[in-house]
Amino acid sequence: MSTYLMNMDKDNQCYTVITFAPVQGFIEKSRKLRDLYGSSFLLSYLACAICHAAKKHDCRVVSPALINVTQGTPNQIIIAGNFPENIAEAAFNQAWQTVVETCQKYIEQALNTFTYTWQREWNAWSNHAWEFFWTQSTDAELSQAKATDITPEDVTLMTHARRKLNQLKTQRNWIAINWQGESSTLSGTGAIAYPRMTDKTHPLNSSMAEQTQDINQFYHQLSQHLGESILDPSERLSIPELIKRLITLDAIANQFISEKDLPSIEIPQSFVDLNRFDNKLWAGYFQGDGDKIGDYLRHLKEKGADEADSLHTFSQAMMEWGRNLKYYLPPTQAERVKRRNLDADGRIIYAGGDDFLGVLYRIPEPNQPKLTAQDCLNWFYQFPQIWQQHKHKITVSVGLVWAAPSVPQRDVLQHCREAEKSAKNKGRDRLAIRILFNSGNYLEWVCPWWCLQQFLESYQDREGDTLAALQEKPKGNKTTPNWTHFYNDVTTLESRHAFQEQTQIALGLFELYFTPENRQCLETHLWDTSDADHQQKTGILGNQPHVQEKQNIKALNNWVINLAKVGFHLSSSVTENA
Repeated sequence: MSTYLMNMDKDNQCYTVITFAPVQGFIEKSRKLRDLYGSSFLLSYLACAICHAAKKHDCRVVSPALINVTQGTPNQIIIAGNFPENIAEAAFNQAWQTVVETCQKYIEQALNTFTYTWQREWNAWSNHAWEFFWTQSTDAELSQAKATDITPEDVTLMTHARRKLNQLKTQRNWIAINWQGESSTLSGTGAIAYPRMTDKTHPLNSSMAEQTQDINQFYHQLSQHLGESILDPSERLSIPELIKRLITLDAIANQFISEKDLPSIEIPQSFVDLNRFDNKLWAGYFQGDGDKIGDYLRHLKEKGADEADSLHTFSQAMMEWGRNLKYYLPPTQAERVKRRNLDADGRIIYAGGDDFLGVLYRIPEPNQPKLTAQDCLNWFYQFPQIWQQHKHKITVSVGLVWAAPSVPQRDVLQHCREAEKSAKNKGRDRLAIRILFNSGNYLEWVCPWWCLQQFLESYQDREGDTLAALQEKPKGNKTTPNWTHFYNDVTTLESRHAFQEQTQIALGLFELYFTPENRQCLETHLWDTSDADHQQKTGILGNQPHVQEKQNIKALNNWVINLAKVGFHLSSSVTENA
């Protein structure tokens, strides 16, 4: 029996599982890096409020194991014991309403010359912004479900509760918020927030020009008060977007830190925002997720470990890993100490256990080069070792998007999610690299971690130059091998339909530019293999061959073609002005 249920009567044993929505959409509707951080903080803050309420009710939180980490929480909150729905939802609503009221009062006090008639809209967002899901499974209920053959015999009480929650999420019971007037310039959803946004308008009494003047005046003064780095005068935000922006201010966030029963909150003392548009900066956004976590925990259970104990231990390890992930961002700690005031090349937006989101970027300073795609790759070459710091034998799939400066952040985030999905769909335990251009077009190449660096750094152009040789002894301004040679060969042959119904041309090109040894490696490990010690290597193209040989041929040809195109565009000399 779980140590979480040992003190309960058998008839009263139960698990409570809670989640809320929207989560992904709440994060993705973010124009600035500050919005991303604010979204992550708010989601974690709300989850922590539920966890604290559960502890007050003498229930034990199984997951998340560390409830004072506020840069990400698991998708589900799992609680051992009877945590009533009304208490859980009240704690959640109170936490959110406190945030809303604090932000509203902050604006009204900071800009006290306006007449505010917008209370109805703030009330609507305070009461209808979220959908709350709660379910519970008791030992008696599980026994009844097993007796009627609805549920398999090996299903545990906690698993039964989690399945009930997933079923509940398909039933929507949520009142959406309608709006009138002009829409937010950030997401296009939600009315522009300004003091008189709820006033009744009539052509005889007011005009669109008058409304526009009111909006412009409000945002001009709010931008002056907050600073243009926080709010650009040209931005027009909805109420939830204003909340996400304001929550990153110390003056507001510290009000939640000081409250006795709420978690400690990490808000950067100086939040240097990433302005890719003005600085023409490419940036590397990445999103990742652990592979087959459910199977891993199920395997532990089959070996005799208690499911709840295993989940709690796993959750604790992953939350600690997520909390420390920011310390592994490039450059290394030693390099930061060596060069004073050297910030990390990026930020971790959230790391809620086994899933995480971050961005690699560098704010240009005198005598400091721009961040290149090669800098990002160098960090990801080390990522499997960083991932293993949690000491659990699971793999990870990551999507890396090297994004052009003019691509809106919300579009970049969607591409991040799609790139991660590509890494999952093509075999897991790998990195999907996506080059995202200003036009919205993209290129993608997916490769397992174990051969990523081996392949990319072995590239040799027609002049015989490799990355290692040029780093040791550059040839004038040439510090990287010329990927144009490989790229031109591939695109020329592709235009002549040479990559059809056979793989010899693709393999021949790979051998020419990446050595015969790597060709042999590629052919040997196209699909999952096991060595003499039963150590499994993830297949380069995926886990297992397709049924039809034509699909296998196409997969290999596409892999080589995409390698040429992505490798070419990863060159800093190419993407800098793209």
